[in-house]
Amino acid sequence: MIGIKRLADFQDHFFNIAKGKSAELIKGKLDEELGSGKDFPVSIKADFCLLINEINDLKGAGSLLEGVTKELQNDFKELINSTSFDDFVDNFRELVTVDQLKKAPDVLRGIVHMEIGLVLSFITVLKNFEGLQMEDYAESLNQYFFSQDGYKTVSGDLIMRPRFPKVRNLEDARGIGNQINAERYIRDITRIVVETSGDALYGLRPRYVRLVQQYQEDSRKKLIDWFDSFGDLAEASLLPAVEGIINGAFNLSLNPLAAAAIGTFCSVTARKATEHSYLALLRII
Repeated sequence: MIGIKRLADFQDHFFNIAKGKSAELIKGKLDEELGSGKDFPVSIKADFCLLINEINDLKGAGSLLEGVTKELQNDFKELINSTSFDDFVDNFRELVTVDQLKKAPDVLRGIVHMEIGLVLSFITVLKNFEGLQMEDYAESLNQYFFSQDGYKTVSGDLIMRPRFPKVRNLEDARGIGNQINAERYIRDITRIVVETSGDALYGLRPRYVRLVQQYQEDSRKKLIDWFDSFGDLAEASLLPAVEGIINGAFNLSLNPLAAAAIGTFCSVTARKATEHSYLALLRII
């Protein structure tokens, strides 16, 4: 599993860089924002070059990329031969203690089995953050699949599974049906995994409650809205960079779902680090 290990190293490296630099991502002066009268930031700035530069450095790392395409092809062939969930998970034994993966509840087993990108996401969070167990991720994913509203993020946004709504005609149904595809599921589930671990790692949910409580006045509510705005900016900045390098340097056209999972993992990891940095700037620790 040399090729898979190199992808795991890529993802693991980014996770730790984002965590280590999270305090530096957002800077500015709160007093200037409160007195500006503007609905966009005039002082608070985001610097995602700190993360993008790390990604670009990986592109030139010959030891990381040499021969990776052939190795990945061999790895994928080996994984396809897995006859059960446990057999599939055993392939990743050299990357992480697989006992936690084997404890995956039913809602996860069918999803994770045979999907390399999702396994790499779980490997990264389980390896680097011991504060959560597989059951915690299962609860989040149960919300996604079984709750009418889907999974609710820290700020109240909803991640809803693709489904057929009540429609007026066949043409409407066809348009909605195009949204139900493998990549959509992989991106949603990866996002929920990172949202769940990031919220716990940075203590974001209780801190967001304090943000809302402290900035209720009309002149200050923009600071609540900017929590999501800076998170969106982080994803917009990182996702093209990460997926561009993965699809180019790693040549993952042989498995585009793995590229989608890793790209989503890295961009949402950047989002969670940015949310932490923003709250820290507002002195909500």
